[in-house]
Amino acid sequence: MPVVWRLVRPEFAKELDGEGARLFGGRWNSRGRNALYTSSHLSLSVLEVYVHIPSELRDVLPTLQAVQISVPDSADVTRISQNDLRKLIGQDDPLAACRAKGDHWLEGGASLVFEVPSILVPEETNIILNPVHPRMPEVEIIASRAFRFDPRLVVPKV
Repeated sequence: MPVVWRLVRPEFAKELDGEGARLFGGRWNSRGRNALYTSSHLSLSVLEVYVHIPSELRDVLPTLQAVQISVPDSADVTRISQNDLRKLIGQDDPLAACRAKGDHWLEGGASLVFEVPSILVPEETNIILNPVHPRMPEVEIIASRAFRFDPRLVVPKV
């Protein structure tokens, strides 16, 4: 797993501490737990970010930073299968079930990488990194560039 992607506001492009996930929580972590969300492809990062922009704010899409990150090939990985994801999504509270699974992974600290199917495109993979894992210093930003959403994704106000 040599390369993963993040799409973030420019002021956070150099950050790999998972602070945003700690402040707000995410699909795979509760508030108060640092986790660094990335995707296996830039296109998946774009989709994951876009769906979190409220539709009423899609009339002016932000310029973001596409950050390419290198993860050690030899890093230990914990995986959630598509079948496991279906079971989690089938729970009465799917978000709580996913967060509990991710929180357990973070608490255990055994692996740097948590590989999970995307909720949006289950055949593709999101990669969550544990910022407090001992191997995190081996994770490096290898490239970064401005990213602008295609204007066809803008939803004009009516």
